[in-house]
Amino acid sequence: MKKNVTGKDLLNTEGNVSSQNHQIPHDLLWSHWEMTEVFKHINIGFFSRDILAGKYIRFTENCANIYGYSINDFLSNTDLWFQIIHPDDKTLAEKEFEVLEKGLNSEAEYRIIHKDGSIKWIEVKALPMFNDGKLVRVDGIVSDITDRKNAEEQVVKARELSDIVMQTLPGIFYMYNSEGRFKYWNKQFETVTEYGEEEIKSLHPIQLFLEEEKALLAEKIASVFKTGKDEVEALLLTKSGKKIPYYFTGQKVLVDGEACLVGLGVDITERKKSEEALQKNEEMLSHILNSIPQSIFWKDTNSTFLGCNTVFAKATGLPDTASVVGKTHFDFGWDPEVSRKYQEEDLNIMKSQQPQIHHIESMQKSSGEAEWVDSTKIPLKDKNGKVYGILGIFEDITARKQEEEKQRKITADLIQRNIGLRQFSYMVSHHLRTPVSKILGLTSILEAENEMDAVNRELIGYIGEEGKNLDRIVRDLNSILSLQDTDITTLERVHIQKKLDEVLEAFQQVIPEIEATITSDFSSAPEIKTVASYFYCILHNLLSNSIKYRKPEKQLKIHISTTVDNPFTCLCFKDNGLGIDLEKYGQKIFGLYNRFHSVKVEGKGVGLYLIKAQIEALGGKIEVESIPESGSTFKVYFPLN
Repeated sequence: MKKNVTGKDLLNTEGNVSSQNHQIPHDLLWSHWEMTEVFKHINIGFFSRDILAGKYIRFTENCANIYGYSINDFLSNTDLWFQIIHPDDKTLAEKEFEVLEKGLNSEAEYRIIHKDGSIKWIEVKALPMFNDGKLVRVDGIVSDITDRKNAEEQVVKARELSDIVMQTLPGIFYMYNSEGRFKYWNKQFETVTEYGEEEIKSLHPIQLFLEEEKALLAEKIASVFKTGKDEVEALLLTKSGKKIPYYFTGQKVLVDGEACLVGLGVDITERKKSEEALQKNEEMLSHILNSIPQSIFWKDTNSTFLGCNTVFAKATGLPDTASVVGKTHFDFGWDPEVSRKYQEEDLNIMKSQQPQIHHIESMQKSSGEAEWVDSTKIPLKDKNGKVYGILGIFEDITARKQEEEKQRKITADLIQRNIGLRQFSYMVSHHLRTPVSKILGLTSILEAENEMDAVNRELIGYIGEEGKNLDRIVRDLNSILSLQDTDITTLERVHIQKKLDEVLEAFQQVIPEIEATITSDFSSAPEIKTVASYFYCILHNLLSNSIKYRKPEKQLKIHISTTVDNPFTCLCFKDNGLGIDLEKYGQKIFGLYNRFHSVKVEGKGVGLYLIKAQIEALGGKIEVESIPESGSTFKVYFPLN
């Protein structure tokens, strides 16, 4: 009896001819050999696995090569095919086996870990065989599809990259054919135009523009399909009616043999705003330049005028600023020597890259009068520091110089007059002292006479009193004159407590007599840099005033302290004396010969005037706080530097 042989029985597990090949017809064996050779070269492997026995019935060499392991590796480990599946793809293989158990053919693509460690893609096609309703065998084909998968992956990546690029472009991207039918657009196109996908498919590009611009856009679209590319600026009209300025570029391309326009639109709203702002700024700058009384111009490196203001244009004798552009100094009919001088000056400044600021010079007019000019020239540089021109500013300062000369003469005259007055003041004070001293001496002699009636004695007393007053006035005049002559530029470091001790020595008899209490705290600022004689005088006058204007029925208490009140050191002098009505006398308190109390004391009110004059000469200030019958606080501020 002849045995039936199928293709499935032709190969054993090593891929060789079965041991029963002596029973197989020669032609069939030859056909089997040919098929084996073909499958070896097309990189397809075959397998047949006995599910119940858990072993391979057949496993071709190509199958082993695809996995990278030997046939013996698979024969000794029938689960090897599953173990080398990529961990992320094992569920795919498990699902396909479930398909086979349902009696269905399966096809699966998944990754395996090749024996050399590389990742490969395989395609497995399998069909189940059942016996009595049980899956007993699986026959299948294994193909290496790594190259195809890699190619597909590259295509997918290219498409994804292309789509990412299109979707992330800074504007709207679109493509439509010569009939105006949109073939592609990015998401930004929908966002900007406010149209949905289905609406765009039935939309013609011309519908996205204003009626008055449609003819221009139609012309530009036709130009792209005719010449290959074109560009235009227009207002994009959205679905809601918004008008957005856009810059469009278009290029002709062939897609599947069909001519299409590929375009990109960029929102130029900000650019338009910038252009408008720039135009306004230029107009404002032009207005400002033309409002400036000085002549202003700018030139290139050849000393050719690039622009100017109307003042300069008028000075050249030309009707407007545009007429000046392109000319040089030699084109204005000026003295050639002067023009050459200006040109050489321009070139030297641009070469040295050093500005010439407020260069004042005198020139002789044709009338013989002197003309004074104040000029400034600045080299113009780009962002790389390269000089590309020069900016010039000219001003005729003849009138100013004449006024300065006039003021100089007036000042010199005033100085001379002041010197004369000062000399006169010294002379008066010097010459008055002698007769005043004589008057006081004579009255003292007459007062000593016993034989004098009451009337004469009273008259002599009046004369003596007025003589004393005149003497005080002369002394005050000397104090004021010495204030003007003091050199306040010579400053020295003064120890405040030591200087106070010197002042107290001058009052060493009166202070115990009136039982005054004087306290001090100079811890915040123990020293001060100032004119020592001024500081002594200020302390002396403040202390003298407190003693003079104390309350007779109350013990005099004085507290002197210092604080730093940047940029000053503050000397605070506080007493509990009679105080001053500032509402009544606030404007007069530092005036000369002002008195604010009815009590009769020595002095004519010069002390506070001298304090204010001295501290202001030092660059400081003085403040007063006072309450009648409660006392006064004087704050004298000395500059730190």
